[in-house]
Amino acid sequence: MEAQLSIANTIVNRSGANSENRFVPSLLAISPGPARIVKSSLSLAWQGILVEQHRCFPGERKSSSIDCHVISMFPGSPARLEHRNLSGDFVKSVTRPRTLMITPAGPVFEMRLNTSVEIAHCALEDGFVRSVINELDHVAFRPKFRAGIYDNSIQRILGMLVDELEAERPSGRLYVDSLAHALATRYVLLDIDTRGRHESRVTGLVPRILSRVRGKIEANLEADLSLESLAEESGYSRAHFLRMFRAATGLTPHQYVLDLRLRRAQERLRQAGSSIIDVAVSCGFSSQSHMTSVFRRRLEMTPGEFRRNA
Repeated sequence: MEAQLSIANTIVNRSGANSENRFVPSLLAISPGPARIVKSSLSLAWQGILVEQHRCFPGERKSSSIDCHVISMFPGSPARLEHRNLSGDFVKSVTRPRTLMITPAGPVFEMRLNTSVEIAHCALEDGFVRSVINELDHVAFRPKFRAGIYDNSIQRILGMLVDELEAERPSGRLYVDSLAHALATRYVLLDIDTRGRHESRVTGLVPRILSRVRGKIEANLEADLSLESLAEESGYSRAHFLRMFRAATGLTPHQYVLDLRLRRAQERLRQAGSSIIDVAVSCGFSSQSHMTSVFRRRLEMTPGEFRRNA
């Protein structure tokens, strides 16, 4: 199968009060050779990002252009490839397991792949990246194409996004939003020397605002909460909200919500009359199996075992 040589945009309609149509790119043009999509987050409608797993075959990818920023990870065996540089020459490289390739928005260099390989791509919408830059006080952002690099933070976050894509029990929008924001932040700061920069001590959300955010979470615990909606409730940007919420509670918003869902599920399992699946839905778990996995991880028992022992 030949790789698509131009980005095909697909409109994704996200439901909800603040929904809007966004263009999400196909990433076949980014793979270094002919490719097929193994798995994609397109149907999950994640905001600001698209994650895809590709199986790539030996061959050539023509030059093109993209309007998003793409971080690619080679999780498996080494791959031999060549890419054309600004001088027009082909540069050979070997990608080791878990190395990264960074492709900023703009021109995409011609590339040749000499071995079959699996690749995990993550596209960041340019508008999403720009919003993160604004939250970082307009840092000087000059992205460039790079291949064969290591960055532990990006590798770890992208690995968690791939795990979420593959999971039969997705953890929810708030979890993905937090990972996407962390990934975009690390991408923006990738080439910035932070050794001489000292961040001021983060203060927690003041009790009045923290109470308001907690109230919103508790009133909407059964819903698929988003990072953006919680940040808006606090009146701060996503970046500031994440830091200040953690300073105030010792937990990330996703950890806090998961703890609250677990406690509420325990309370309802102690009561007769509700099925386990009804408890899972009413407490905001994506499915009964998702709630079961959380119970096993946190309490070392299933919801059914908890109910029998309660």
